[in-house]
Amino acid sequence: MVAGDAARWMLTFPGPVGSHGEQDTVVVERQAGHGPHGHPVYTDTDRRVRVEIDGEGLVHVLECLDRPVPDTPVHAHPLR
Repeated sequence: MVAGDAARWMLTFPGPVGSHGEQDTVVVERQAGHGPHGHPVYTDTDRRVRVEIDGEGLVHVLECLDRPVPDTPVHAHPLR
Protein backbone atom coordinates (compact mmCIF):
# COMPACT_ATOMS: atom_id res chain seq x y z
CA MET A 1 0.00 0.00 0.00
CA VAL A 2 1.28 3.45 -0.87
CA ALA A 3 1.19 5.74 2.17
CA GLY A 4 -0.83 8.39 0.32
CA ASP A 5 -3.60 5.84 -0.38
CA ALA A 6 -4.30 5.11 3.30
CA ALA A 7 -7.82 5.87 4.49
CA ARG A 8 -6.76 5.57 8.15
CA TRP A 9 -3.57 6.45 10.01
CA MET A 10 -2.33 5.90 13.55
CA LEU A 11 -0.68 9.06 14.80
CA THR A 12 1.82 9.03 17.65
CA PHE A 13 2.25 12.30 19.52
CA PRO A 14 5.60 12.53 21.30
CA GLY A 15 5.88 13.03 25.04
CA PRO A 16 7.37 16.21 26.51
CA VAL A 17 10.72 17.18 24.98
CA GLY A 18 13.67 15.92 27.01
CA SER A 19 11.68 13.37 28.97
CA HIS A 20 10.66 9.77 28.71
CA GLY A 21 6.99 10.61 29.10
CA GLU A 22 4.29 8.39 27.71
CA GLN A 23 3.42 8.90 24.07
CA ASP A 24 -0.16 9.53 23.01
CA THR A 25 -1.68 7.73 20.00
CA VAL A 26 -4.85 8.39 18.04
CA VAL A 27 -6.39 6.88 14.88
CA VAL A 28 -7.61 9.31 12.23
CA GLU A 29 -9.76 8.69 9.15
CA ARG A 30 -9.83 10.53 5.84
CA GLN A 31 -12.45 13.24 5.41
CA ALA A 32 -13.73 15.00 2.31
CA GLY A 33 -11.59 17.80 0.94
CA HIS A 34 -8.02 18.95 1.26
CA GLY A 35 -6.13 21.15 3.72
CA PRO A 36 -4.19 24.36 3.15
CA HIS A 37 -1.13 22.41 1.90
CA GLY A 38 -3.24 20.62 -0.73
CA HIS A 39 -3.21 17.21 0.98
CA PRO A 40 -6.09 15.08 2.36
CA VAL A 41 -7.54 15.98 5.75
CA TYR A 42 -8.00 13.37 8.51
CA THR A 43 -9.80 13.54 11.87
CA ASP A 44 -10.29 11.25 14.84
CA THR A 45 -13.76 10.00 15.82
CA ASP A 46 -14.24 12.84 18.36
CA ARG A 47 -13.02 15.44 15.85
CA ARG A 48 -10.52 16.71 18.43
CA VAL A 49 -7.52 16.03 16.21
CA ARG A 50 -7.52 17.36 12.65
CA VAL A 51 -4.47 16.88 10.46
CA GLU A 52 -3.35 17.01 6.88
CA ILE A 53 -1.12 14.14 5.72
CA ASP A 54 0.90 14.21 2.50
CA GLY A 55 1.74 11.21 0.29
CA GLU A 56 4.98 10.55 2.19
CA GLY A 57 3.28 10.49 5.61
CA LEU A 58 4.31 14.00 6.72
CA VAL A 59 1.75 15.32 9.21
CA HIS A 60 0.62 18.96 9.32
CA VAL A 61 -1.39 19.51 12.53
CA LEU A 62 -4.41 21.71 11.76
CA GLU A 63 -6.27 21.43 15.06
CA CYS A 64 -5.50 19.69 18.31
CA LEU A 65 -8.03 20.05 21.15
CA ASP A 66 -7.30 18.81 24.71
CA ARG A 67 -3.62 18.13 23.95
CA PRO A 68 -0.70 20.43 23.22
CA VAL A 69 0.47 20.81 19.65
CA PRO A 70 3.84 19.05 19.64
CA ASP A 71 7.12 20.86 19.02
CA THR A 72 8.48 17.76 17.28
CA PRO A 73 6.96 15.93 14.30
CA VAL A 74 4.02 13.61 14.79
CA HIS A 75 4.73 10.06 13.58
CA ALA A 76 2.11 8.65 11.18
CA HIS A 77 1.67 4.98 10.35
CA PRO A 78 -0.82 3.95 7.60
CA LEU A 79 -3.45 1.38 8.63
CA ARG A 80 -5.25 -1.09 6.39
